[in-house]
Amino acid sequence: MRSPARLGVARGRCSVAFLTTILFALAAAAGIALSPASAAGAASPHAAGNNQTYAVVDSAGSVLTYSGGGYEGDTNGVALARPIVGAAPDPSGGYWLVASDGGIFTFGSAQFHGSTGAIHLNQPIVGMAATPDGGGYWMVASDGGIFSFGDAQFYGSTGAIHLNRPIVGMASTPDGLGYWLVASDGGIFSFGDAQFYGSTGAIHLNRPIVGMASTGNGGGYWMVASDGGIFAFGNAPFFGSTGGTALNSPIVGMAATPDGGGYWMVGQDSGVFTFGDAGFSPATAQSPLHPPLFPAGFSSPIPPAVTIMPVLPGPSAAHQGRLRVAFAGDSLSFYEGQYTLGTNPPYLLDNAAAPGCGLTNGALLKPFSNPNSIYTDPGACALWASQLQWMVDRFHPDVTVLQAGYWEAQDRLFNGQYQTLASPGYAAYIQSNLEQAVNILHSDGGAVILATSPLFNDGTPTSVVDIYNQIVHAVVSEDSSFVTLFDVYTILSGNGVYDPIVDGVAARTADGVHLTMAGVSQLLTPPLNAIINSVGPPVFSGLS
Repeated sequence: MRSPARLGVARGRCSVAFLTTILFALAAAAGIALSPASAAGAASPHAAGNNQTYAVVDSAGSVLTYSGGGYEGDTNGVALARPIVGAAPDPSGGYWLVASDGGIFTFGSAQFHGSTGAIHLNQPIVGMAATPDGGGYWMVASDGGIFSFGDAQFYGSTGAIHLNRPIVGMASTPDGLGYWLVASDGGIFSFGDAQFYGSTGAIHLNRPIVGMASTGNGGGYWMVASDGGIFAFGNAPFFGSTGGTALNSPIVGMAATPDGGGYWMVGQDSGVFTFGDAGFSPATAQSPLHPPLFPAGFSSPIPPAVTIMPVLPGPSAAHQGRLRVAFAGDSLSFYEGQYTLGTNPPYLLDNAAAPGCGLTNGALLKPFSNPNSIYTDPGACALWASQLQWMVDRFHPDVTVLQAGYWEAQDRLFNGQYQTLASPGYAAYIQSNLEQAVNILHSDGGAVILATSPLFNDGTPTSVVDIYNQIVHAVVSEDSSFVTLFDVYTILSGNGVYDPIVDGVAARTADGVHLTMAGVSQLLTPPLNAIINSVGPPVFSGLS
């Protein structure tokens, strides 16, 4: 349902317009309303970017770029004093991230003009906006206090005014000579040359407003609720909303396309919704293994998204600071990643492995350890391709280590019957999935290290593991320009039989499947680090 435009409410500079108030109330009652979420101010639509390239920012400062958007770095892996709450693009490339204490982080062409990181604030920062030339920026606190830096001028604030509800975001005018602040009840406060076109401040809302964006000519603005309901004022067109849609997580922010012909909304789970001429990347922005879908006992909190912004096209990854290495695959990879992290490796490590999952699309299986039973994968295992793409988009790894093989070697339901890799059809299917996984992991230029599988002592036939490893060798040979072999089989099972003790090291756990901490740290990590060093930045071009 379209939200009525030009609603006048007695807040800011305009008086109540009775008729539109009634219409708006009816629209609100019809379901265009809002739920509590992390608030983040939307970036100014007259800043960097085009209608196709955008980026999602989470509270850890991860920057996920889409549709060819330029990635200039982020604070992923940095120990932040406070979480990231907002961002703004630089019109010449790059972007700023702002933390709740007003700490500013600059990337690409974005320049540092000052911050409040060392100042005691009465209330936390909730958003920011940049000036049109990128020579400055404003930050806004939840009490409406404004902090201006660079060529951003101070035009007023609500810092000394009692507010009914906290400020949740801001937007600047196209000429940078004014700005709007929006409160969680939809109250609008306009300063400088920013005009008041209406608000929801006098209307009871079921859910709060979480952000806003202004049109390219400054003649209007949108407000978004946490259920994705859109409220359009002035000359801001209504292009659609999710107000009547059941969402997996609340909306936390929005951004307008630079030409004002559409807008993006982003959910707390990084899910992106596009309307008008806002482009949407075919790559999912949401992790399908986000809790509670992630197998129980292995999930780690995924930082919530806080905002979305347009960005200029460019390389989708960049080498800044430490090398980025991701681990992907099943529980063997998960433990390899965890234990490698414990060795304090000389790179930033992201453990994106999914225990209990392989590359089998979640098909039923009869495990060799208990062939009289049927094992059902967690439902999210069928979404392995989306999970891998999400990791690439979020982490931008320079190198990804892919370790699988156990689940692929089991007796799986395929084409109506249970089959192993000894069946040529099933083997071809697994090889196709492995090829797809490698291409996803290389989708923004990163190198891939593909590991062979060790033997197992739970009944899994040696001959089936051998077939999987033949597939691994074949995939490596197909794409040897960016795929390198990590021969775990030779390291742990070089004599062709399962042996829990390798070179005097107790390498395998009692279940006959997994690896011990000593096995990883002493036997696998040293040769793996050598491979990582050899295939890092020189192989990775930084171009998607």
